[in-house]
Amino acid sequence: MSIRYPIGESGQFLTLEQNVLDYFVGWRQLDPKMPEAGGQLFGAVEGQCIKVKLATGPRRSDRRGRFFFIADRLSERREISALHKSGLHYFGDWHTHPQSIPTPSGTDLSSMADLFARSKHDLNAFLMVIVGTAGPPKGLHVSLHEASAWSRLEAEIGV
Repeated sequence: MSIRYPIGESGQFLTLEQNVLDYFVGWRQLDPKMPEAGGQLFGAVEGQCIKVKLATGPRRSDRRGRFFFIADRLSERREISALHKSGLHYFGDWHTHPQSIPTPSGTDLSSMADLFARSKHDLNAFLMVIVGTAGPPKGLHVSLHEASAWSRLEAEIGV
């Protein structure tokens, strides 16, 4: 199974594939001692569908605590390069929150805007997924981020 998200009026859809959903579920902060986890999202564009096929991270060089995740950006840039050579494109980032239904913090919003503005890319927006403790799709916050704007995507139910 996968979860599909319409992207505004564009006619495009974002799809989180089952292996990605399973990966997210495995990193949920269900234990009060678990630190946040996170990583990157990769996939391919197939017609009108943007398919997220791979989630990576966290890595040992990331900084993690109960209420924060700071990625090792140098390692991430290397990962983007390596996976691009195998045909996968970087779409954005994911991380966990110790909330049932997660909402982005001010830090989440400003870091995605900064990342979008400072990165070399051809994307209209970067994807951010926040994984809460509830199961998908309810426990996922999925949004698209530009330098000065962002929008939340809502899962299609029954597709």
